Amino acid sequence: MATRAHSVPRFYLGEFADQPPGDRHEPCLYVGQVSTRDIRRRSPKNLAIARGLYDGPRKFSGRTLESHLARIESAAAPDIRRLASRQSSLLTEEICRFVSWQAARTPGWMRLAADWAAEWDPNEEPEVIEPPPDGFEPMTGCDRPMTLHLPSTGDTREAASLEEFKLLHKEGWRWKLSKHDELEMVHVQAWYLRVRHFARLSWTCLYAPQGTSFVTSDRAVTWLADGYADAPPSMLRLPSAQVVAPLTRGLALVGRHEATPLNVTPREINRFVACTATEWVAGPSQNAVQQALEDRAAAYAGTGA
Repeated sequence: MATRAHSVPRFYLGEFADQPPGDRHEPCLYVGQVSTRDIRRRSPKNLAIARGLYDGPRKFSGRTLESHLARIESAAAPDIRRLASRQSSLLTEEICRFVSWQAARTPGWMRLAADWAAEWDPNEEPEVIEPPPDGFEPMTGCDRPMTLHLPSTGDTREAASLEEFKLLHKEGWRWKLSKHDELEMVHVQAWYLRVRHFARLSWTCLYAPQGTSFVTSDRAVTWLADGYADAPPSMLRLPSAQVVAPLTRGLALVGRHEATPLNVTPREINRFVACTATEWVAGPSQNAVQQALEDRAAAYAGTGA
């Protein structure tokens, strides 16, 4: 049976609820659908559910990816709350690890990775911009057949070697990620974001003024580069790249390549979050979510998005 998993952690969603921690009523969020702009109240425990998303081999010291993520979340949760309440000003390693994993683990991002894999041409020499980060070379390799599909017919088959894959690719076959491939790609992507791309950015903590709030989405951690959403991680090298990671309704992180003061409003951050959402936007008030969805619609007016 497929495991019931939260693609966006329940503890994290609770930080955007309309009830403060410890309130006797069950906390809820206002959740707006990107496609329809319909807004409804939902409990954090019933949002961002994806069955079987992280089911797979026990690759993490005998643990599943789901239990690996639970450890990351448990370690980050108290540090996020201390940072949000200004009891601490430290952007700890636990928070940084959580942000990197959240950027790589959502269904929307995994679909993008699968699309990029299908476009990969093994017969072309890749352009090497820089060597991989320290720690990449010692990674343990894994040999297994690669699954391919033929777009014109939908047929699938396996290639036992890279050489066979190259020949089939010339015939029109494309790489189709297996479950093993997906989970390994999530792990490698989260690590690469943490040690290479996010580590190069200057991070600013933004606190929402009284009477305002930040929203989050089914992506939770996202970025724009040269004005493009859904940009590949390689574009995070560009000077224009900006990463936004709302952590609570009162705190958001922004990563940039420059350390100059950042003067933005919660509405501007919320528009950023909404423009890169895949399916939904959520927050502590209907007004905040509605405004974010309206700003997204205005930003994409005439584009068909």
